[in-house]
Amino acid sequence: MVIQSIREFNHASPFRPYEIQMASGERCRVPHPDFAMVSPKGSFVIVFGKNERPHHLSTLLIESASLLNGHHRRKPGKRSSH
Repeated sequence: MVIQSIREFNHASPFRPYEIQMASGERCRVPHPDFAMVSPKGSFVIVFGKNERPHHLSTLLIESASLLNGHHRRKPGKRSSH
């Protein structure tokens, strides 16, 4: 599940920047764990962009979460061997 990957990315030590890709093709970069928050039930993610502008992302519309080095993790319906 993508939301679990986002939680893992935010708690990784050391943290590595990642991005979230939406079904629309929009991409939200997360340069630091303070820039993203997952709601308690996992129904949405808030990513803070430039000037602390929040982007509210429905987890139903999140296509993938991937590290910025190009390694993808957990797309819906697929298992990853990473």
